[in-house]
Amino acid sequence: MVGDSFAAAPKVGDDYRPWYIQATEKLGMNCENHSMIGVSQDWCFWKLSMHFKELTADDQILVVLTHPGRFWFFDDKPQMTNPNIVNIDKELSKDQLDAVLKFMTHIQRPPLDIQQMSHRIGWLNSQIERYKLRPAHILSAFPLMVDIGYDMSELEDWSQYKNVIISNGNLQNDIQIKELKQGEPSEYKVWKGYDCRYNHLIKSNHEVLAERVYQGITNGTPIDLKTPGFKTNVIQDSIFEDKDFIEKELEPFAITQRKKYLETDYQEPWMKTSGLMDLFKKKGLR
Repeated sequence: MVGDSFAAAPKVGDDYRPWYIQATEKLGMNCENHSMIGVSQDWCFWKLSMHFKELTADDQILVVLTHPGRFWFFDDKPQMTNPNIVNIDKELSKDQLDAVLKFMTHIQRPPLDIQQMSHRIGWLNSQIERYKLRPAHILSAFPLMVDIGYDMSELEDWSQYKNVIISNGNLQNDIQIKELKQGEPSEYKVWKGYDCRYNHLIKSNHEVLAERVYQGITNGTPIDLKTPGFKTNVIQDSIFEDKDFIEKELEPFAITQRKKYLETDYQEPWMKTSGLMDLFKKKGLR
């Protein structure tokens, strides 16, 4: 498996079994996880390319496909791919931040993102054929298409690939955001930049997702994220005072760290202070 924070392993010493562990146990398999928080599609496919020769027809590839707009800016910082990372200005130098700002302002645009993603999926399809492996599953972390007025229909031919099976729905829109209680203005207003869920999902939805992944892989069908069954409408400000909810659904260590973060390290997102957020709003991007 390769992917971003939706698939990243818990911290060392944390014995929680995320959705992908639960799914592979159902499948009677072991999970070799090469995911990392914050990474881009290009990093994930680069990582995957290094392991193809090790794989056999008994193995199953699962790609948790992150947002197509992320970019692997700097070789030694694969996690710094997204200007929406709250503290990116503390991780990069002034020159690096300036380069990111200019790239996002003058070069980055959805048609290129989608074209490159289409090429990556096509490459994966051909590699499965080349090495005679079972079809790879793609679990979409975010919407794959960004609709801001460009005609990209010629690139959206992934359903025709016999060696790649793409999920029905995506983790962000069909599970993560729907966990937010109706009436809450946004997830950022609740978490303030520090999500306290494992892989952005409450534990109850890890169980449901594990079953959906198991069914999709077993049946050779798209992993179903749209059919009702996931828990919704439960995340709100008051959860931080609800010890039972924290123990049942959240990552307790993250709750402690979030409190410390808000007391000592909280900052407005760099994307907002740099002006990129306003620029993206004008372009109709998320």
